[in-house]
Amino acid sequence: MSHQYVWMKCVLSVSLVLGGGYAAHAQSRGQAPASPASAAMEAMVLGPQHAALGALVGHWDVDIVLGDGASPAQHSKGKAEYSWVIKGRWLGLRLTGSMFGTPYEQFTILGYDSYAKNIVEVSVESADNSMLMSRGTFANPDQPVISLFGELDEYTNGVLHQPYKVEFNRVSADRHVTTIVGFGDAGKEVRKLQLTFSRAH
Repeated sequence: MSHQYVWMKCVLSVSLVLGGGYAAHAQSRGQAPASPASAAMEAMVLGPQHAALGALVGHWDVDIVLGDGASPAQHSKGKAEYSWVIKGRWLGLRLTGSMFGTPYEQFTILGYDSYAKNIVEVSVESADNSMLMSRGTFANPDQPVISLFGELDEYTNGVLHQPYKVEFNRVSADRHVTTIVGFGDAGKEVRKLQLTFSRAH
């Protein structure tokens, strides 16, 4: 399996775990610890960020470009559907297509953690048995670009916990672009994968 294929791990795909406990969370924001009741309310509330995710519900055509610039890019087509896993809270994305001429399938769950003030993504795929998680700030539901950060294991070269970034660019209500970015030895960003979603009519 090629090194590039590993980067097809994530579609929309941080500071990985923010630290446990409502007291630690509140103190990290420079506030006094919240009461358990108010912390629970903050964790449960639905807001405009959830509504913004809901705008993705529907069917999409996907253009897939895989490549890091070192060799000719691989182009393919796919189909995607966003639908609620838990209505109003957790959005599911099922993507099917091909990669290097073989069938490919991915399932992603997206949501907004109203307590941590992060968008959260968890993704699994048909290519391997790993699960990826990434997080990113999403305080303003109108922001056109969202960056998520996480780690993956590069089993093709034996590297564990390699950082990666997912950039989600909302071009319009009917088009968004997801770019998977890796980091070179000197920390230079290297684009690995780009997915362009166009709403199917």
